[in-house]
Amino acid sequence: MEFRKIKIADLVPASYNPRKALKPGDKEYQKIKNSITEFGYVEPVIVNSDMTIIGGHQRVSVLSELGYEEIDCIVIDIDKQKEKALNIALNKITGEWNKELLADLIADLQDSDFDVSFTGFEPPEIEQLFNSVHDKKITEDDFDIDAELEKPAVAKMGDVWTLGRHRLVVGDSTLPETYDVLMAGAKANLVVTDPPYNVDYEGSAGKIRNDHMENEQFYNFLFAAFVNMEQNMESDASIYVFHADTEGLNFRKAFQAAGFYLSGCCIWKKQSLVLGRSPYQWQ
Repeated sequence: MEFRKIKIADLVPASYNPRKALKPGDKEYQKIKNSITEFGYVEPVIVNSDMTIIGGHQRVSVLSELGYEEIDCIVIDIDKQKEKALNIALNKITGEWNKELLADLIADLQDSDFDVSFTGFEPPEIEQLFNSVHDKKITEDDFDIDAELEKPAVAKMGDVWTLGRHRLVVGDSTLPETYDVLMAGAKANLVVTDPPYNVDYEGSAGKIRNDHMENEQFYNFLFAAFVNMEQNMESDASIYVFHADTEGLNFRKAFQAAGFYLSGCCIWKKQSLVLGRSPYQWQ
C-alpha cells in the first residue's frame, strides 16, 4: 500500500460499481461537496494498481467538478475478486445501492473461492437482497426425473466435487486417503458429523450402510472415522457428533480413544412425541 498523487484523468471507474452514481443536485452529492469545501480533501480515494477506483467514485466526481486535476490516492495491489469484495465493503456504510448490480456482484463472488462475509453483508441481508431482485415466478420445464434416475450414476469413488467454496468427496470416511484427497493439506476448523447410529434404520429411500454391525465391529468403524477426523482438524477446532443413546457407549469410547475431549452433550428436545417401540417414549 502506498500514498500517491494521481491525475483524475488517469483513474478508471469500476464498471461493476453497484453504488448509484450521484449527480449535482442530489442530496448526498451536495453533502460530499459541502464537506470537501469546508474541511478540504481529507479522505484519499482507494485504487488498485491498475488505476481502477475501488472506493471513492462519488468523491472523484465531486473533486472533478470542484476543479481538482490531481488527487491523493491510496494504491493497493490485490486481485479482481478481492477488489470487488472491498468495493462492496467500503460502499456498504452510506448511500443507496443499485440492487440489481449489487446482487450480481455478490453472486459473482459467491461463485468464486471467496468468503462473501468480508464484504460486511450477513447471510440474511444477502437473502433479502436476492429475494428483492430475482423473479420469484416458477417456470416448469420438461425435466424427467424418473428418466434421469435410470441413467448410470455420474459420481464415482474418489471424485471431488467443487461447489463454490465447498468441496464434496465421494469416499470412505474410515480411510485416510479420502481425507488426503478432500483436504489437500488444509485443516478443518469445525467438524459436524452424523454417522450411522447402528440401529438398522430403514426409511423410504432404503437402508443406511453400516447401520447394523456387531458391537466390536461398530466400535472399530467409529474409531477409524474419528481418528481421520482428528488428524485433519486444527488443534483448536471443535467437533459435534450426532448419535443415538443406544450406542452412546461405543460413540464415547471411540471418540475419546481417537484423541478427542468430550466436553458436553446437547439433548434434542423435540416438540412432539416420537412413537417407537422403546419402553419409554422419548421426546
